[in-house]
Amino acid sequence: MKRLPALLALAPLLGTTDLLIKATTVGLIGLLTLLVCGLALAPLRNRLHGAHLILAALFFGALCLGAGEVMLQALTAELAAALSLFLPLLALPCLALALQDEHGPWAGLRSGLALLGLALLLGTLRELFGHGSLLAYADWLFGPAFSGWQLFSGMPLLTQAAGTFILLGLLLALFRHFKPEKA
Repeated sequence: MKRLPALLALAPLLGTTDLLIKATTVGLIGLLTLLVCGLALAPLRNRLHGAHLILAALFFGALCLGAGEVMLQALTAELAAALSLFLPLLALPCLALALQDEHGPWAGLRSGLALLGLALLLGTLRELFGHGSLLAYADWLFGPAFSGWQLFSGMPLLTQAAGTFILLGLLLALFRHFKPEKA
């Protein structure tokens, strides 16, 4: 059950990590959502059990995601439109926090940092190798001075969801190669 939040967070990461700016935004919103959800659920664990705790996690996750989406719409309409389909899926790791064996108030922070790290890694690699650029749509946040940083033509397969699975498989193989085996 330890890796359940990371597995449930794969759904929004598949759709949003094709660009680094989208991956960074989803990672930061996910970090804040999981942090607030973890901190809010910590004192409720003694009073709520089972379905009630799951509903509380869903409530806190939806509350944070709704606030994050409204703030994103206020900052940049283009980025909010690109992410609007995938942001509600970040409530799934909040549900997993309610089911986790680890009950500390900072469990959400650890899960959120893992989500942010994976989003940044996938976003960087998919944009760099898939689009051949880095921060190509940074003008959505920083203005027109940050547009058009094209390095090479890229491999379009890595911008699709199938490319994400290929990249995740390669990263997992690389991680397993360098991780020492336990006897």
